[in-house]
Amino acid sequence: MVSVRFEEVDVTVKEGTTLLEALLDAGHDIPNSCRAGACQCCMLQATEGTPPAAAQNGLKETQKQQGYFLACRCEPETPITVQRGAEAQKVSAVLVSKQLLTPSVLQLRLNAELDYLPGQYVNLMRHDGLCRSYSIASVPGVDDYVELQLRIFPDGQFSQWAMNDFVVGEAIEMQGPFGDCFYTESDLTQPVLMAATGTGLAPLYGIVRDALKRGHSGEIQLFAGAKNAEGLYLVDELNTLAETYPNLTYTPVTLEEGSLPAGCEVGDLNAVVKSKVSDTKGYRAYFCGSEERVKKLRKQTFLAGANMQDIFCDLFTPSS
Repeated sequence: MVSVRFEEVDVTVKEGTTLLEALLDAGHDIPNSCRAGACQCCMLQATEGTPPAAAQNGLKETQKQQGYFLACRCEPETPITVQRGAEAQKVSAVLVSKQLLTPSVLQLRLNAELDYLPGQYVNLMRHDGLCRSYSIASVPGVDDYVELQLRIFPDGQFSQWAMNDFVVGEAIEMQGPFGDCFYTESDLTQPVLMAATGTGLAPLYGIVRDALKRGHSGEIQLFAGAKNAEGLYLVDELNTLAETYPNLTYTPVTLEEGSLPAGCEVGDLNAVVKSKVSDTKGYRAYFCGSEERVKKLRKQTFLAGANMQDIFCDLFTPSS
């Protein structure tokens, strides 16, 4: 057992137990979601002592140097003193509108004083502490709200509440932004490849509009996948964007045939992307969606010629 001091109280962490579990068992309100080190809801800061290396995996070097770590990955080996750090600061966000984009995708638009880049993500924290991470689809200077797109799960605690009980005018706490999957103006002529399935489209919708707003002139190819036509969304908006900007190509992809929108390809997303962009040397790439899908796209793109540092990913990890 190891003693951890948190907010002037000593908490005992048993062997084989994470600090997050110990803090929750002790009655402390610690935001958490995936418990797998992906969402970063449970980030804390060590002010004395050193957190285990595994608890800092995935964090930026600047965060590691300041003692930040993830409580869900922390099984302390020596006594440490921890606190809620600057990274855990929150802002109040007010719901201004919501609508279903598909039967399983809910669009939320919130009014919040948030300095962010399109493609980053935030944590939404319900009044009872339930926390979920969502990527940002809006663009500062274009949209006067923060837009999030939620996948609705039949038994999802947060998504079902957001769809049925979260009302316009209601406030919720927002934490962030986090993540480095966003557009940078390093090379306005560099060809760009984007691909996502499901609500992985949310960050790409923000990133592609941000890139075009900043004057990106290189070719941009955006692929959005779904099981069937019912799962596709923002089709009209993306087609209009492609008509406005000749350097943008938008290709919806479905696994199933049926009544499909113009230009839709049928097949596996990875296979369609590979058939359209077989040589990725010199490309910048953005992939968002399930962990398995994103990892396959990243490997495929790297083997086709892209530099790993030019491949940006946002992996969606289901909450446990």
